[in-house]
Amino acid sequence: MTAWSKLLIATTRLIDLHDSAHEPGSPFVQVSQEQRRGLRDGYWLDLGCLLLDYLLDEDFATNSAFVSQSRCLNHLRESYPGLPHDDLSFVINLLSTPSEIHFRQPSPTTVDDATAEERSRRSTKRTALIEKQGQTGQVRLTPSGRQAVTLASQVEDLLYSEYDAAKVLAALARGDFARIPDITNQILLAIRALTQELRRVRENPTREGKLSALLDNERHYHNALTNIQQTLLDARAQLATPRLMERFEGWREAQSDDWDLRVLASAIGRVLTAIENLSRRLSELLADIAEGRIQAMGVIDFQDMARQLLEAPPAGALRDAVVARMMPLHVQATFPRLAPLVPLLESRRADVSPVALVFDEARDAAPEDPLLARFLEARGPALRQRIQRAPLSLPEALSEGWHRFEEGDCLAQLLNTFVDTELLAPGLTVGIDATPFELELDDGRRIEGAVTPSLGFFQAPAAAPHSLQAPEAAPHSLQAPAAAPDAISRIDQDEPV
Repeated sequence: MTAWSKLLIATTRLIDLHDSAHEPGSPFVQVSQEQRRGLRDGYWLDLGCLLLDYLLDEDFATNSAFVSQSRCLNHLRESYPGLPHDDLSFVINLLSTPSEIHFRQPSPTTVDDATAEERSRRSTKRTALIEKQGQTGQVRLTPSGRQAVTLASQVEDLLYSEYDAAKVLAALARGDFARIPDITNQILLAIRALTQELRRVRENPTREGKLSALLDNERHYHNALTNIQQTLLDARAQLATPRLMERFEGWREAQSDDWDLRVLASAIGRVLTAIENLSRRLSELLADIAEGRIQAMGVIDFQDMARQLLEAPPAGALRDAVVARMMPLHVQATFPRLAPLVPLLESRRADVSPVALVFDEARDAAPEDPLLARFLEARGPALRQRIQRAPLSLPEALSEGWHRFEEGDCLAQLLNTFVDTELLAPGLTVGIDATPFELELDDGRRIEGAVTPSLGFFQAPAAAPHSLQAPEAAPHSLQAPAAAPDAISRIDQDEPV
């Protein structure tokens, strides 16, 4: 596992928290696995990490000068011989494009002459790791990128913490006493990390790789612990000298906080105690390995435990205690909210219109097509009078010119009256004649139909209402006058026929 991998392990769940759409105050606290897209092979991440490491080396060598993409490509081809330039360009464009991060920080505000601490909302877009010139395309690290590479390289390891112990002596010599607790805490973190790793190895000896690494570095660990212990003992001895105590008193008077020399001695003492515990655990582990007494202390066969519980049920008090701890706190119906589930649904809607279509003509508002509204207002009365005299078929309506309106073409609006008969008059229905028709308009358009629709006040036949009659028979209604209006479709847009 590389330093970059450890940095990502430490920050991935924080990014998940930043991107979470969970509603504040929601009682649904269960977390599902985040759905991450991508190739899932680490290719792009490896290219980005190699590029950032190379740019940091060039940053030191050239004093933060820009580097050409050809030099970056030559360096990356040492790891990926067939790397195309397009892949490098994609990585550079992605790392040089900023992304906004939202966070909160405390900000003092004055309310009624009293200072209160509130966490105000802030955001920043200084997240680009690479800076790219617009004309030449040369690249270099941004301050954020330099900080990211530096953080990734600072992996806590006890083998190198002896140099951190020397910083305690340097801080005492310079009189920078405030830095000593931070330095000792950094050493303490490295010691505790190795202590926990030893505990995991003892509880799970199947981790043979980690066990062999500990055995190989056992001598180096002992040397590092000895050097750290000796350095910190020297530092604690200096705290008792009159000269250093006098310097500390002068430094404390200049500080706003209340400092005590015992705070520094306590910080050093915690590290010395942790070193003793770590040395004892390391010695015990080596002794167990040598004598073959290392066991899997933490491995539990839950299937075997469940089988034993079935064969011999536990005592009533133990059973009640386990059930009380494992049962839900409140027995009630829980239904998930929609917001946390939206990223999991992957619903796709048309980009042309975000409006959902609801077919409910009982509550239809005024037509949204202004041309249709004007057409019905101007030609509607005449059309109703014409249909009252005799049914009007579509070829007759076109031949009589009912589609011409305002010196334009209203063919789509005329067809709307055949589709939605309620636009003209209630009780008006459409009858279908089995005779095909073919008509050519004045502008050259041809309209053909296998049957001939007609508008009229028809009555549904008593038997077989949907059977087609002979061509010489009168057209019959496909829709009874009392049919539900919800079954009628609408055409409200001008479309070519």
